[in-house]
Amino acid sequence: MDENKSQKIPNQKPGVFWISGRIKSTEQVGTDKENFPIIENIIVTPSSDVYSHPKQFCVMARSKFGANGQDITIEVEAQCRPWKDQKGRFHYPHYLWAI
Repeated sequence: MDENKSQKIPNQKPGVFWISGRIKSTEQVGTDKENFPIIENIIVTPSSDVYSHPKQFCVMARSKFGANGQDITIEVEAQCRPWKDQKGRFHYPHYLWAI
């Protein structure tokens, strides 16, 4: 690998990356412990060619990123939010959260 190319890549934490796309929808899905809203933002990225489907990402945040149809670029982090169900079993879902 070329030395100059490796120097241009910034050091990032594992699980942190950038998403560029268009906002498809936003919806409040709940509140956190401090009663702040939790917003689910669906972002659609461009497809690689005319025969591919565009990728969709669900990014959680405390605010809306913008209006539907707006193009954005945002830094996100994959996080695990464990929870216990009524039978005492733990679940470990992973979500993308805006940084």
